[in-house]
Amino acid sequence: MCFGVVGTGKTTIARELAARLEDDPTVSYVSIINPNFPTANQLLRAIIQEYEVGQTSKNYLELLNIFKNFLGEQALTQKKTLVLLIDEAQTLKPPLLEMLRQLMNYESNDQKFLQVVLFAQEEFRARLQHPRYRNLVNRTAMSSSIDALSRSETEMMLKHRWLIAGGKDTRFPFTPDAIEQVFTYSKGIPRTQIILADNALLAAYLMQQNTINADLIHQIVKDRGLPDTQPEPEPQSIKRHVRKEGGKT
Repeated sequence: MCFGVVGTGKTTIARELAARLEDDPTVSYVSIINPNFPTANQLLRAIIQEYEVGQTSKNYLELLNIFKNFLGEQALTQKKTLVLLIDEAQTLKPPLLEMLRQLMNYESNDQKFLQVVLFAQEEFRARLQHPRYRNLVNRTAMSSSIDALSRSETEMMLKHRWLIAGGKDTRFPFTPDAIEQVFTYSKGIPRTQIILADNALLAAYLMQQNTINADLIHQIVKDRGLPDTQPEPEPQSIKRHVRKEGGKT
């Protein structure tokens, strides 16, 4: 499990992990961006469909058995690692979390059949303290949190983005005081920092300034307010990467 407040980069890490799995011929993964399905049956049906299992049923228990057999065949016969990535996991309803716990139970004596990776906001950590989720937590191999950036990390991030965009290191426009204000206003949240920096760069361009100082950052916040880091809800989306014979996907 990966936890973090809004804007710290959970979705970015999820995408990076998916990109790395893409290059591994022994891995088949499904990435669910918005898992807020109405029922566990619908989520399971979607997972089965995206893994191209080839069987289905209207009965929930039969669906579980179909997927269990598929996982066992893939892991033991095909020697594949199946990975399920779920972003915005804090939106999962209790029955969906229970279904995921059941999927995590499928294993042999020495091998897990399905690796589940959840990315969630910090509020999800508090939910998991409820006794009903004790078995799910016990099935979790590891968890981590994405912390807000420090002042020095904020400067490194802004410089990195400046260089990636084609800027010259000797012409980095943000003064130390400006970086301090970006850090203070954003409370270390990368998404807020990026929006503030983009607005400051645009303002400096329009004002024909080569330097961004603390006063300009203050003015940006005064004129436009702090960026709203609450994202708009994404449409339900599933990305699959299921390797077939011959290396085709």
